[in-house]
Order: sequence, then C-alpha cells, then structure tokens
Amino acid sequence: MKANLPEMNFYDGFYIWFNKEKKEEYYATPLYLYKANTKIEFDNRLVTVYLEDKKKKTVIEEQGLKFPGNMYFPYYEKFGMFLVRFLNANFENYQTAYDTFFYAYGFEILKELDENYTFELKNKYKDENEYLKEMEKIFLALQYKIQQVQEEMIKCVTYIYNLDNRENLKEFTPNQRFAVYLIKHLGNLYKYNKNNNVIKDNYSNKHLEFSILSEIQLLERFKNNDIFVSMIDTNESKDLSAICYAVLEELVKAPSSPIKKCQNCGMYFIPTSRLDEIYCDYPKTDGKTCREKGAFQAYNERLKQNKALAEYRRLYQLKSMAVGRNKDNKQMKNDFEKWKKDAKDKVNKFKHGVLTEDEVYQWLIQNR
Repeated sequence: MKANLPEMNFYDGFYIWFNKEKKEEYYATPLYLYKANTKIEFDNRLVTVYLEDKKKKTVIEEQGLKFPGNMYFPYYEKFGMFLVRFLNANFENYQTAYDTFFYAYGFEILKELDENYTFELKNKYKDENEYLKEMEKIFLALQYKIQQVQEEMIKCVTYIYNLDNRENLKEFTPNQRFAVYLIKHLGNLYKYNKNNNVIKDNYSNKHLEFSILSEIQLLERFKNNDIFVSMIDTNESKDLSAICYAVLEELVKAPSSPIKKCQNCGMYFIPTSRLDEIYCDYPKTDGKTCREKGAFQAYNERLKQNKALAEYRRLYQLKSMAVGRNKDNKQMKNDFEKWKKDAKDKVNKFKHGVLTEDEVYQWLIQNR
C-alpha cells in the first residue's frame, strides 16, 4: 500500500503525513469537494483533487469519498505542495482564495483561527451553495489573520532557504537556519506548532492494512523478507499555521527538497529533478511552464552570443522551408538530409570541444 495511516478514532480535523523517499505527501480532510474534481485510484487507495476547469462544462459526479472514509483513501500530491500552495495563494478575495488554495484543502483548517466559527456541514446547511456562502462570510472575517500567517511563512521560508541571497547566511544550511530562526524567535514560527498533534505509527496500527493475511501468511512474509512495513507518523490539526509548520519542518529535514523562488514568475516551487533549477513547472495561461519558457529564452540567448549556432539555426530554417515548398524535388530533400547530418555533427563536436566556434562557422558559410 502506498500511503499508511495509524488505525485510530478520527474526527473532523486535518491529517497530513509524508513519504520523503517517494517525495509524496498525503492528507485527509472533511473537505466536501463541491467545486473540485477528484480522481480515485482504487488499486492504490489514493485520491487526487483538482480545480474544475471553468472553460469546460464539467459535470461533477458524486464520487468523492466523504470524511472519514478518505482517511484510508487519502488525497496525495508532491511532497511539500501544501506549504508551496499556501505561499503562492492569492488571498485578496474569497474567489481567488478558493481557486488557489481552499478548493484542495477545505475551510476546516481555519477553525483554530477563531473558535467562534463552526464549519460542520451535516445537518446545518440545506445544500452546498448555502454552505459555500457561509464559508465566504467566515473567510472574509478571518482574511486578515490568514494573510498574517502567509506573510510570516514567506518571511521564515525566505530566511531558511536564503531566497534573498544574504551574504552572511550563504555558508549555513537550511537546517541550521531553521534552528536559529526558532531559537532566536526571529519571527512567529516558534508559536505555530502549538496546535499540532503528532500521531505515532507502530505495528499495532497495521491491522487494517494487513488484515487480509492470515497469521501464518504474515509470519512467512516477514521470514522471507518480501514485506516492508513502513512507519509514518501523522500530523493532526485544525490550525492552518500548525500544518504549515509541520510541512516546513519535514522539508527542512529533506535536503533534496528545497523551496526556491522562480526567476521568471516569482512563485515558490520545489525542484523536481535538479537542485539548481531556477524556473517553476506551473503551467501559465498560455499552457507553457516557466521552465519551458526559460529553456527557450536561454537557447535564444546562446544563439545571440554564438555566431556558429545562430548561423546553423538560420540555415536550417531556410533549407527546411525550401524543402517544404518543393516537396517533389527529391534531390533537394536528399541534399538537405545530408547537410543536416553533417551540420549536426559539426555542432556536436563544437559542444564537446573538438571544434572551435570559428571552425564550425566557416564550415557553415562554405556549405550554405
């Protein structure tokens, strides 16, 4: 089973746990998914949640697992996404707050911000529209507190990962900065773990996961080392700030998952393949990610700075268009294929230091 959760009595709080090896996080919430779509993976007992595409008229089926059923069919996403989404969320108004954050996590995580508000849906609201209208009132009343938490998290993440490139912090690790930030009370982060309950995992909590196996079958599998029982502690809370703290603490313990700021759009992100990534992989309105745009821009810059590569690209486009206009000219096509093969060989030799830029440029000029 991909995700594990201790067997326990559960209530209407927010539960989150992590698998740092697979770089995934799992969460369970009383969220009722009225405006979000879900996809259930029954084989893995996992659920993904995503905002409805407003450009398409999507009919949302009543397929979402209601709490507490989703405790054993949890939502899952990339490790650290709860915190990253919160850092990037737009809390200017109810709609932007819903579209950028609450659609995935629900409003129940605001309970500890003000105990006077109640969020229970059952037997309180006649339908989802009435529920969402009430949530809008609650959001507006708590909006300033939510924005305060976001500002504090941005402040501490900036310090811990040195996102403003402070010279006096460069020689220290995020783990060391995290410890100092808490010890010296450089912000309010040290207060944010007060409403966080850590539920310890152990063998006695694995009954549900392995109940299909008999006693002897389980013993045999342990004996043959063909079974792995993971221990994953769970954080339970109704406090938005406590959940942010829990995720940040886990990220700091994982050096391979730093938080960075995209050099193109300014959004916070966690690198997916290389630690030196500088662009995020969030799709923009044109469907392209900053990483794709950044790679294209970097390529164009290299062309501008390198006369051989620029000439290669120019000739390639001219010859390709000429072949396209003369599709019946087989000789032209054959000549282009030979030129393309030879030119790519020259460019590759230049990239590997076998030929100089000027040597490649002169060859291209002579073989136009």
